[in-house]
Amino acid sequence: MYFDEILERIEEKWKRIPDGEERIAKAISGEYVDYLPLIFWRPQNVRVIGKSFNMKEQFYSKEKMLYAHLEEIEDCASCAFDAPLCIRPNFGTIFMPTIFNLKYQVFEDKFPWLTSHLTKEDIMKLKMPDLENIEIIKRAIEYMVYFKNKLPNWIHVYLPDTQGPFDIAHLVYGDNIFLEIYDDPDFVHYLLDLCTELYIQVSKLLKNVINEPIDQCYHGHALVRGIYVKKGGVRISEDSATLISPKHIEEFVIPYMKRAFEPFNGGFVHFCGKHNYFLSSLLDLEKVYAINLGNPEMYDFNEVMKKILEHKKCYFGLWPKYNGEKLIDYIRRMINATEGGKRGLVLLFDESMYPEYTCEQIYGIWRDEIAKS
Repeated sequence: MYFDEILERIEEKWKRIPDGEERIAKAISGEYVDYLPLIFWRPQNVRVIGKSFNMKEQFYSKEKMLYAHLEEIEDCASCAFDAPLCIRPNFGTIFMPTIFNLKYQVFEDKFPWLTSHLTKEDIMKLKMPDLENIEIIKRAIEYMVYFKNKLPNWIHVYLPDTQGPFDIAHLVYGDNIFLEIYDDPDFVHYLLDLCTELYIQVSKLLKNVINEPIDQCYHGHALVRGIYVKKGGVRISEDSATLISPKHIEEFVIPYMKRAFEPFNGGFVHFCGKHNYFLSSLLDLEKVYAINLGNPEMYDFNEVMKKILEHKKCYFGLWPKYNGEKLIDYIRRMINATEGGKRGLVLLFDESMYPEYTCEQIYGIWRDEIAKS
């Protein structure tokens, strides 16, 4: 693998703002900034990254996975601007549940997927495993150490997809968890205790591997143009929580998220789907500093941003444009909702929204409009 050559090409193309990482960190923490950061975004969750190797080849080869990441970075380094460059071992959502020896399948054209769940009897026998002797953990450590050793310090390695306590529990036990919250809540709490401890211990172990401070992190959220978080050391993903009632969110989700965040002084949260109660509950949590919505098109932009500012939090993610909305009007809408473009938003700007403009042009208009406000 010709890593030196592709790294040289990346460094030649890389356009960044020297103080961009600090600006992102302040915005994620809910602080005022001179102008809000803009991170350009391309859809990645629907395809395998890189051009030369498929997912199966990457999964079983740290060299091929690293090269695929670098191909992705080379393709967008000229539009990095505020964003740090970040990569991770890309194992998909199977990473955490397979620690409990669940079976999975690795595909060529998509991310790996579980092919089994544990029974209630299996789960009641579970104990915290010796993590460093688990196959998927050893693979993650091997890949992360290799990435760190091969990369310059301006490309940051971050954690695999660690999900969140309820998501992990759902993946381990399957859809029957939604019945058990009624039929056997004590069992669900037992499983969630285990999954929360797993989340904490795995996150601590892997952060230590990359020498990352316990209460800070780099994170790409599956992207190579990522964020730097100086207040909060982890991300929690809780998609499955949107499928349960407010009552059950309060019983089975929020307490375990609070526990999972505590050792890391908090962090940011992602979830897909629509659940206004869940969003409000997250905004009320002290250790949640930023929210990423997987389906922002399902929410009212002004209502969400008003809540974000009221709670002194940050929204990190996409906001779709309205039908027929011009670029200048879209940018002004973002700025007007964020106190003149100074607080509450790290915007992922979908490059496909306005293909008639270059990233450089969009970034320039963004900064100019904030300066005028």
